[in-house]
Amino acid sequence: MIKLKTPRGLPVDVPETASEDPSPKFTLDDAEGIAAYYEANGYVIVKGLYSTDCFQTIRGLWDSDVKPYRGFMYRQATAKAETHVFNENGWVMNPILNIQSLNPIHFGKFRNYVTNNVLTAERLGKAFRILLGDAPKIVQSMYFEGNSATWEHQDSYYLDSEKIGEMAAAWIAVEDIAATAGRFFICPGSHKLRLDDHSLYNNIAENHEAYIGSVVAKIKAEKLEIRAPVMNQGDVLFWNALTIHGSLDSQDTKHSRSSITCHAIPRSRKFLQMQTRVIDLKTTEINGTQVFRPKDLSSSRNKAIFMLESHFPKQFYWLKRQAIIHMIKSKQSDSGSHSARA
Repeated sequence: MIKLKTPRGLPVDVPETASEDPSPKFTLDDAEGIAAYYEANGYVIVKGLYSTDCFQTIRGLWDSDVKPYRGFMYRQATAKAETHVFNENGWVMNPILNIQSLNPIHFGKFRNYVTNNVLTAERLGKAFRILLGDAPKIVQSMYFEGNSATWEHQDSYYLDSEKIGEMAAAWIAVEDIAATAGRFFICPGSHKLRLDDHSLYNNIAENHEAYIGSVVAKIKAEKLEIRAPVMNQGDVLFWNALTIHGSLDSQDTKHSRSSITCHAIPRSRKFLQMQTRVIDLKTTEINGTQVFRPKDLSSSRNKAIFMLESHFPKQFYWLKRQAIIHMIKSKQSDSGSHSARA
């Protein structure tokens, strides 16, 4: 075991070997075991869901098409248009947001291969069906090479199914993830806890740190266990929208942590944004999976918006923050009116 800390300083024992890891791994044919463990713990690991050849192709396309690009791309941590940030090893440290929406002119092969062979792979779809009770609708994805750590959080604060807590997500190991390479961490059973809803006092535009602080306080108050499971290439860790999780800071100068994440809601459900806005998404069907492409850069309209974000970021993101605050105020005002009438 290696003793590390989460982004907000909570201690976590990180296993180096499978024998040290308390998290069991299931095979895809054990649907009953997968469903039971997920329901009880808020996460489950399915081993060997993908082939090695698949990831060799993906990493080759990443190295040839994505890493050399010096323009702007949407990023996981900020949702903003930014250029690559490299560390001393040449790894991209600001992960890519929404692979399925990348500009097909620059990244067509990477976008299509990941969408068709990972996000909508038959075996991933089967696993999501076990957890969702329905065919999946992919609403978000990310690609990581290096890792600068992700704070403690529940996904539901940012996105979810219209029925809160229904969304499931998948963290896919594109390579063996070393214990010091920035492992994914999770709090078993935390999906049974309800934190404060997204509101004015903890909103992402102005008071995001208040939200993160409330999550850390809940972990401490409930004395929640923190696990950072051993993940080998092709393994997939699934978790619930209400399960507290994040990723550790990379301590390793020898190992990257190439991985893909995606979030899925039941096909029959609408999408919930920041616990405030319900959206009926326009999707395309690939391999039996519905795929939503946020800010799809094959669209001329989205390209124009992307150019504004890239060239006038201060003005654009100020307006975006105001829109978020207005949306949350409107929701609270509506809630207050309904309460008064009741």
